[in-house]
Amino acid sequence: MQTSHDSQKQQGVHKNSTSQSKLLELERQFNVPVEELYQAFTTSEAIKIWWWPKDLYADRVDMDFREGGKMFINMKGYDKGGGGMVSHFEEIVENQRIVMTDQFSDENGNAISAQQAQMPGVWPEKGYITFEFEAVGEAASRFKLSQEGVPNELQEDCIQGWSQSLDKLQRYLEQQ
Repeated sequence: MQTSHDSQKQQGVHKNSTSQSKLLELERQFNVPVEELYQAFTTSEAIKIWWWPKDLYADRVDMDFREGGKMFINMKGYDKGGGGMVSHFEEIVENQRIVMTDQFSDENGNAISAQQAQMPGVWPEKGYITFEFEAVGEAASRFKLSQEGVPNELQEDCIQGWSQSLDKLQRYLEQQ
C-alpha cells in the first residue's frame, strides 16, 4: 500500500465549502483501536458490509486501495435500480487520513452527473470526502468525516445517511 510521505500534504485541503454548499462534517467515537477502525475502510469486503445507509446495501465493491487507486461502490435497495459512487484516492496516510474524490456513478462504475443520477440540488462535478482517524488511548478512536459538495438543502439527509452507515460500521467492528 502506498501512503503519503508528507502527512501534512493534504491536511486542510478539501475542507472548504463550495459555491453550492457549506462543508458537511460529522464526528464519532468508536471503542476500538484506531488501527481496527482504519482497516474497515481499506478492503472491499469490509466496505461491502457497512457502507450505505439503513435499507441500502453494496452489491459490488471494486477497490484499488492506494494513492491514485479507484473505488466503485454499487448501491442497491432503491426501486429505481443500481448506481452508486466512484472515487479516486487522493491521499492515504495509514491510521490517520483518507482523502478521496466523490462522484455519482452508474451501475457499471462510470462517473455520471447528479442530474443523470436523478439527484436534486446543485452538485459539483466532483466532490471530496476526507476521513480522519485519531487514537484515543489504546482501545478507542475518534473519527471525523468531512464532505464537500452536498447541497445545503440535502445536508441533513446526508448526515442521517452517514450516521446510519456509521451505525452499521459500529456493528461490523463489534463482530470483529
